[in-house]
Amino acid sequence: MFENVEHVFEKGLDCAITVVEIVGALIILFYVVRALVFLLRKDHDTCRNSLTTGITTGLNFLLASEVLKTIIAPDWKEIGMTCAVLLMRAGMSLLVHWENKLEEKHSASES
Repeated sequence: MFENVEHVFEKGLDCAITVVEIVGALIILFYVVRALVFLLRKDHDTCRNSLTTGITTGLNFLLASEVLKTIIAPDWKEIGMTCAVLLMRAGMSLLVHWENKLEEKHSASES
């Protein structure tokens, strides 16, 4: 009986991981299209802000999916790989957030 519950839990978690990854990818895609629209309008600052906001938000969803993957990771090798991906994505998210803050300061000082 426990094996059946575990199997259902893993399948449900696999579906949740897939949904969260799709949402993250769609968020990034939406903001990329939005940034292209701003770029075509020659609004470079808004383009950059839109793109970095979308990347940060999308990466947060992808980070959540990596955290969910650690729940069902069967061995230490997969846990290590998941942690490495998690650290890389967290680092990317922090760098994009830092860049946003610097851009906001730069824009505020110009005004």
